[in-house]
Amino acid sequence: MGDTNIKYDEKFGINTFKREICAQLGDGFWDRLTEGLSLPDIDTEAACKCCRMRAFMERFESMAEPETVQNILCKVRHGLHPSQSAWAREKFLEAGDLDVFLQSHLESELAHFEELNRSGKDFYGQYITDQVLAFIREHPSMLAPVRAGNVLRVMAFPADISQYLAAASPQEKRYHACHCPFAKESILSGASVSPALCSCSLGHVMNFAEAFLNRPLQGRVVSSVLDGGLTCEYEIDIPEDILEEYVKI
Repeated sequence: MGDTNIKYDEKFGINTFKREICAQLGDGFWDRLTEGLSLPDIDTEAACKCCRMRAFMERFESMAEPETVQNILCKVRHGLHPSQSAWAREKFLEAGDLDVFLQSHLESELAHFEELNRSGKDFYGQYITDQVLAFIREHPSMLAPVRAGNVLRVMAFPADISQYLAAASPQEKRYHACHCPFAKESILSGASVSPALCSCSLGHVMNFAEAFLNRPLQGRVVSSVLDGGLTCEYEIDIPEDILEEYVKI
């Protein structure tokens, strides 16, 4: 997804949503949005199968235009900001070529996972078995954005790759793919949280690209497990001037 070594310096939760919603729509909108609702709590949401986030998103989508919802959630991005991946800007400028930079980053990330596989060390609690490593190699956009014409394609790591690969049903795969504590348990409940929430993950994957390109970008969710997909995949638009200056082929 880009920067697998990033350090999260903000406690992500409903206050992150509040900050971005109030910044764009005002405190009064937040008050109307949350009136009478039990707000989602990241630590206890699983116990109610994410029912509070489902209700929150239903009301949010009923009160704001789809583009506004996406723009706000893209800024939520799990509390990330491009400065946390500032190292990538220098590496990109050193390469002077978008494809060279992306290939170098892919090779570095893959080497890291190959070493985890050899050493038996874990990646955020996940062991990189031979089967897991083979899956990673088959999906390079899990490690680094892959350019396809004028877009970058990115695929999210399944939250538990081993369980994902062993899952017997599509629903189980979707469940083990999802990282979001505000949505994950809803997948098994039969009443999933709105897939619009996945714009938060779109913002997450855009964070790395915005860091090395040093500007805000536009993108879209191509596939999400909340919307019935088996993987979460995204596209990020490459600005025309970047294509002209940094794509040599």
